[in-house]
Amino acid sequence: MEIISSFFSNLHFIRPQVLYVLPIVLAIVWFLQRKQKGGDSWEKVCDEHLLAEIKSKSAEKGSGWMKLLWLISILAVLAISGPSFRKIPTPVMKNQSALVVALDVSKSMLSDDIKPNRLERAKYKLNDILDKRKDGQTALLVYAGDAFIVTPLTDDTETISLLVKAISPEIMPVQGSRADIALLKAKDLLQQAGYSRGEIILMTDGVNLDSAMNVAEDLADEKINTSVLAIGTEAGAPIPTQQGFVKDRSGNIVVPKLDISELRQLSSAGNGRFSQLTGDSADIDFLVPTDAEKNDDEATDNSELDSEKYIDEGPWLVLAILPLFVLLFRKGLLLSLFLVAGLQTPQISQAFEWKDLWLNSDQQAAEYINNENPQKAFEKAKSDSWKATAAYKKGDFQSAGNLFNDGSADGLYNQGNALAQSGKLQEALDAYNQSLELRPDDEDTLYNKKQVEEALKQQQQEQQQNQDNQQQDSEDQQQNQDDQQQEQENQDQENQDAQENSEQQQQEGQQNQDSQDNPEQQGQKSEQDEMTEEEKRQQEQVQKELEEADKEQQEPKEQQAQVSPEELQEKAENKEAIEQWLRRIPDDPGGLLRRKFYYQYNQQKNKPDEQQDW
Repeated sequence: MEIISSFFSNLHFIRPQVLYVLPIVLAIVWFLQRKQKGGDSWEKVCDEHLLAEIKSKSAEKGSGWMKLLWLISILAVLAISGPSFRKIPTPVMKNQSALVVALDVSKSMLSDDIKPNRLERAKYKLNDILDKRKDGQTALLVYAGDAFIVTPLTDDTETISLLVKAISPEIMPVQGSRADIALLKAKDLLQQAGYSRGEIILMTDGVNLDSAMNVAEDLADEKINTSVLAIGTEAGAPIPTQQGFVKDRSGNIVVPKLDISELRQLSSAGNGRFSQLTGDSADIDFLVPTDAEKNDDEATDNSELDSEKYIDEGPWLVLAILPLFVLLFRKGLLLSLFLVAGLQTPQISQAFEWKDLWLNSDQQAAEYINNENPQKAFEKAKSDSWKATAAYKKGDFQSAGNLFNDGSADGLYNQGNALAQSGKLQEALDAYNQSLELRPDDEDTLYNKKQVEEALKQQQQEQQQNQDNQQQDSEDQQQNQDDQQQEQENQDQENQDAQENSEQQQQEGQQNQDSQDNPEQQGQKSEQDEMTEEEKRQQEQVQKELEEADKEQQEPKEQQAQVSPEELQEKAENKEAIEQWLRRIPDDPGGLLRRKFYYQYNQQKNKPDEQQDW
C-alpha cells in the first residue's frame, strides 16, 4: 500500500489539458457501441427468418471488442497527457563558485627538498590551476607574516600568470607564516565581489594549526571551503641564502619539515580537499575538479543550481496497448489506430543505436553533456532547452541565446548569460530584467545583472572617451594647419619687405648716379643725404636683419643636403642600437609588487604579531 500511495502522490501529468479530451473520446466510443447494438444494414434487405442465420453471432463478438476499445481509449489519452512520477536534474547555467589561491611565500618555501625549490614548484602548480580555470573568476594573494592581494577576482588568468614570475620572499615586508590572515583576506575578496560562497586553495608547507583551524571552520560555516596543497617533503631541507643557511636564535640550522597531518586537519576543518604535491596533474585535478567530477556531497550542495525536469512515461503505455492491438486485429483496428495516432512515440533515426531503446534523445544529450561532448549533445537533443544547453557548453552563445526563449525565469536567465557571453550587453540586460519580473529575488540574476550593467557602463565610457579623443585629435590637426598657414604668411610678408627694401636701394643708387652726372644738383643732393643719414642707417639695419633671417632658413636645408647616405645609415644604426639596449633592460614587476606591499603594510594601524624569520 505504501508503494501505491507513493506512486499516486508523485504522479504528475506533463500535459494535463489533454485529459479534458477523455470524455469526448469515451462519448465517441459509447456512440459507436450504441450504433452497433442498434442493428446493421442487413435488416433492410433480409427477412427476419434469414437475418438470424446471416448475422450468426457477430453481435456477441462485437460487444467483446467494443469493451476492449474502452480500455484502449483510456490508455491512449493517458499516454498523450504525459504521466510522470520521477524527475531528472536539468543543468542550468549558474555562476561558478569563485576561487582564491593563497600562496605561501615565506622563506621556508625556498627549501630545495623538491627541485628546484618549494616555491618554484608551487608556481608551476599555480599556472596549472590557472590553465584549468576556463570559467569563473580567480584571485591570487600571497602571504608570509601578513597577506597581500596580487590580483582581485578576475577571469583574466593570463594577467595572473604574468605576475606569478615576480613572486618571491624578497617582496614581502614581514616574514612568518600567517595562514589565518591569508584566509581572512580571501574571505574579504569573496565578499567584496558579491559571492555568497567560494573556494580557497592554500598552497603552503606549514601552518599554525590552532589559529588557522579556527578561521577555516568559521569560513566553512559561511559556505567558503578551504582546500590545501602541501608543498615539500617530511624530511625537509635547509633554507639556502647568500650567506649560507638560515639559522635560529640558538645558531642551529633551520630544517622546515612538512607536517602532513596538520595540513590534512586544516582541510578537513575547512570542508575542503587535501593533496600533496605530485609530479603529474593528479593533485590539481583533485583540488580543482570539473563539474562532472564533483562528488555527491558537492552535487547536493549545488542542487539549487540545477532545475528538475519530469520524465514522460507515456511511451511505456504504448507497450500496454500493443497486446490489445493483437486482439483488435479485426474491424475495430482502424478506429484504435486513429485514437493512438497522437501518441508521442520516438522517431526512428537513420543511425539506430542500442541506447535508443532505453533513452530518448534529450536523455542521451544529457549524457553527452556530462561526458564533455557538447557537439554530439547538440546534434542529438530534440527539445530547445537541451539544444540551448549544449550550444552554451560548446561556446555557440548566439545559438544558445536564440534557443533559451521559453519565457520562463530560468530560460530568460540563461538567455541573458548567453547574450552577455556573445557581447550583446544591452540585450542581456533586457533578458535579466524580464527574468526578475518573474522571479524578483533571485540572487544569481541580480548579481549577473549588476555585472552586465557595470560592463555596459564601462563600454559606454570607453566609447565616449574614444569620441573625445577623436574630437581632440581633429582640433589639434586644425590648430597645426592654422599655425602652418600663419607661419607661411609671415614668411611671405618678410620676403615682400626684403624685396621692397632692395628696390628702394636700387632707386637710391640710380639717384646717386644721376647726381654725379649733373654737377648742378650735386650740392643739393648732398644736403638731402645729410638730412636722411639717420634713415639710411635704419634701412641698413632692417636689411641686415632680413639677410640673417634668410640665412638661418637656408642653413638647415643646406646641412640636410650636405649629409651623405653613409651618415644617414650610421645615424639609423645608432638609433637601432639604442633601442636594442633599452629593450635589454629587464622589466621589474617584482619591484612594483614590493613597493605596493610595503606601502600597504606601513599604512596599517594594527600590524600582525611578529613571527619567526622563516
